[in-house]
This record gives sequence, structure tokens and C-alpha cells, in this order.
Amino acid sequence: MKINLKKLFATVVIGAGVFISQPAHAFMGYWYDYNSDWIQRDIMRRTYENHNRAFKNLNNKNKSSSDKNSSNSKKSESSKNTSSSSSKKSETPKKAKITFKSDGNTRGLDYLVNNYPSKQRGEARTYLKKMQDYFPKVARSVGIPTNDLSTGMAAVIAGAYMAYNNISLNDSYMKPMAKQFREALESVSEFDKMSDSDKKYIYDQMVIIGMTLAVNQSQNQQNPNAKVTAQLRNAGKEILEAFLGVSAGKVKITSSGLSY
Repeated sequence: MKINLKKLFATVVIGAGVFISQPAHAFMGYWYDYNSDWIQRDIMRRTYENHNRAFKNLNNKNKSSSDKNSSNSKKSESSKNTSSSSSKKSETPKKAKITFKSDGNTRGLDYLVNNYPSKQRGEARTYLKKMQDYFPKVARSVGIPTNDLSTGMAAVIAGAYMAYNNISLNDSYMKPMAKQFREALESVSEFDKMSDSDKKYIYDQMVIIGMTLAVNQSQNQQNPNAKVTAQLRNAGKEILEAFLGVSAGKVKITSSGLSY
């Protein structure tokens, strides 16, 4: 499972669209009808602008790294007997830091709330903040840490999976999945260049989106509404496919974690 940073951001972008897209998604008992195409394009543009500074050299570095690895590979072939030991040591990957210390900023929440029309932002903030505040209790109950990007990923994928399949997810499935994401994200060195504030910004959005999908799925399962079921399924589908790059129907979450 290879993590693509742009897809990571796209997940947050599309997730944000869950709350502001037509033909309207229901949450906190209200219906919202907006022009999803315009809003999602605008969100995409602004999100990439916000993160461009942190990742502007990503493609160049990847290309440079690829060229360098190719060159090093040729050199190592000619001297592999003498450099085998040192090569193995240099190839040992350094784990990127994907945890962060919270500075209390509300950028992630603000970002989602500000995509609502001004008259609805108060209600949206109250609801989304409730989802955010409740998450640490959920994380503790399933044995995964907070303030960790792998946990945020597990939360948004779990919520999307529940919404898409209209099912509850066994609590014991979360820990193995979070472990998979931790191993994948720790292999992305660019996270070491990301500030704690930016990590929290992404984490908060993923947690809020994941919680909102999960809670709405649970409520809809108790009081079924065909329209809401269809909307949640579509929202889950968009997130799963944007991040994982496969058909949502192929995604499975079991006691072994995530597979597709």
C-alpha cells in the first residue's frame, strides 16, 4: 500500500465535498443544496495552494532521487563485493515522523466550516466540533493513538467504508488498519518537513470527515432513509476511490486490516 501525498490531500478535499455537494448530503438534521462542481473545484484549487509551499519540491525530489538511485545502482554493480555491507546500512529507511503536538489551532475545522454559506456556519461548526471532540474517546476505545496521521487516515477510510457499504465496522478492525497506514506513511520522508500545525490541519479534517460519515451511517442504519443511504454510499465511494485508486467495491476491511 503506497501512499501518494497528492491523493492524501485529495481525500480531504473530496471529503469536504461530502458536506457541501449536491444533490445535498444530510447531517445534523438539515439538508443543503449547493453547486458541487464549482465548490469542489474551488476547494481543490485552494487546498493545493495552501500545501504547495510545503510540497513544491516533491516531484523534483522524487525525480532526483530516482535518477540518483539509478546511478548508484550502476556503481554498486561494479563494486558490490566491497560495498555490500555499507550499502545495506544506507538503504535502511528512516521512519518519518507522522505524529504531532497539538498547538490548539482550529484550521482544519475552520476550513470545513468556511465552505458553508455564512448563515449556516454556526450550526455547521457546532456539529463538526462535536464530531471532532468525540473522536479521542473513540480512538481510545479501539486502541489507536490520537494526534497521529495514520489514525486520521484510518478514521476517514473507516468512515467512508461504512458509508459506502452501509454497515457497522468491528472495533477490532481499526488497530490493524491504523498499523498499515502508519507503516506506509512513515516511509514518506516529506512528512518530516511538515510542521505540527500542518499535520494537525490534515488530521483534524480526516477525523471530522470520518466521524461524520460513521455517525450518519449509524443513525441511518437505525432509521433507514433510502435517499440518505444513497448519498452516504456515493460519498464513501468518492473517498475510497480517490485515495486508494481502486473500485470501492474491491475494498475490504477485516481483522487483518485493509485490503483491496
